[in-house]
Amino acid sequence: MDNVRKVPLFRRWTHKIYHRSSAITHFFTHRIRPAGILLILLLPAAWMLLPLYRLGPLFQLRGLILVILGVSILWAFFRQAKVRIQRDLPRLATAGEPLTYRVRVKNLGKLNLTGTSLLELTPDNRPSLESFTWSREPGEETRNVFDRTLGYYRWEWLQRSLTLFKQKGMPPLPLIKPSEQLSTTLTITPRKRGVIALRDMRLCLPDPFGVFQRCRKTESSPGKLIVLPHRYQLPALDLPGNARFQLGGEAASNTVGQSGDFTSVRDYRPGDPLRHIHWKSWARTGKPIVKEYQDVFFPRYGLVLDTFAPTEDEDMFEEAVSVAASFASSIDTRETLLDLMFIRDEAFVFSAGRGEERVDKMLEILAGVNCEPVSDFHALQKLVLRYQDELTACICIFTGWCEQRRDTVTRLQRAGMELKVISVCRDLEASRKEHVSFPAPVPVKWLRAGHIQEDLMTSANS
Repeated sequence: MDNVRKVPLFRRWTHKIYHRSSAITHFFTHRIRPAGILLILLLPAAWMLLPLYRLGPLFQLRGLILVILGVSILWAFFRQAKVRIQRDLPRLATAGEPLTYRVRVKNLGKLNLTGTSLLELTPDNRPSLESFTWSREPGEETRNVFDRTLGYYRWEWLQRSLTLFKQKGMPPLPLIKPSEQLSTTLTITPRKRGVIALRDMRLCLPDPFGVFQRCRKTESSPGKLIVLPHRYQLPALDLPGNARFQLGGEAASNTVGQSGDFTSVRDYRPGDPLRHIHWKSWARTGKPIVKEYQDVFFPRYGLVLDTFAPTEDEDMFEEAVSVAASFASSIDTRETLLDLMFIRDEAFVFSAGRGEERVDKMLEILAGVNCEPVSDFHALQKLVLRYQDELTACICIFTGWCEQRRDTVTRLQRAGMELKVISVCRDLEASRKEHVSFPAPVPVKWLRAGHIQEDLMTSANS
């Protein structure tokens, strides 16, 4: 509430204007079809040409347009329908990839439904007054004074960032008789990771001319969709850390595990697990005998995500999350352990791999991670150093570069940790100049926002 009181009066007015105009635009966008837009544009054109060319065809054209518009509005306004919708949603989706799911439609009315279509409305994407006032569009400082004062481009940028998904087309449904049920498919493309709540499915009822349509609410239970971060294709992973091989081809590292390789038997010792008893040998000798297994070592990697990013760098942070998800899904956790580490109000660690959770769960966690408003790199350093004796190597993914990030890398490197450092930046030259001011003790892999896939495939470092 304190921030609301400090908002300038002019900014309150502009927010109210944009807020209401967006609602009006949203209303008419879903109710006026392309043919309606054409007729609405033709009507003033025919009116303006009338004084210049007093021809009968212009009178007829104007009258025809008015008749079609009038009949279409009345027809769409009085058209009725009642349906029940049931979505068959998968549990997971991926940002930027089309998702097709099945929908069951049942006609609860008394009339046949023809020419209808389904529309999955997105949640309200209008930014709040606080967000509109204090956020800064990337590159806003380069705009002229007029654009910066009105903030229209900032409003559009915020609306795009708050749009959760886009629906691909609206194919017409076949004839649905009363009490009849049919199945169809809808395709949406999630635009950002996170949880999408689908609560508002509309039935579009067009008029016979295809000019206007009515969007009727449907009876439908809400659906929830977990959208995983977008993932990039990675080159062959060359992770740091010592890799030794024992007999049997088991990879050696800092984390102990036990293989299923049976080596020998021996006499029972107090504390041996009962599941290791060799019952046949005990029956033959009369003494408890246990099986011995070969102890092996498996690599354990840390995946450190920098969550300290300001609002104007949210696009870079989203790219950093996608890069982290790419590593999480590419590292073979059947033979390794992977620890995801970041700060979310407090230190957070999640492990996946042998004997631990699956990587899918780690991707779900990355789908819900957010920027932290206050930077606390000291807490991030303490979190990683707590596991320094257990980690083979550490993959650090930063958003931008600064003195604090340099100090974090330096402290981890001095603690003897093997590091692979990646930084998502907006401008490569500016980031390298920043790196000259605050040089890291290890090479830094730079990834430009918007060119992540291209830069991942190149071998250029700092």
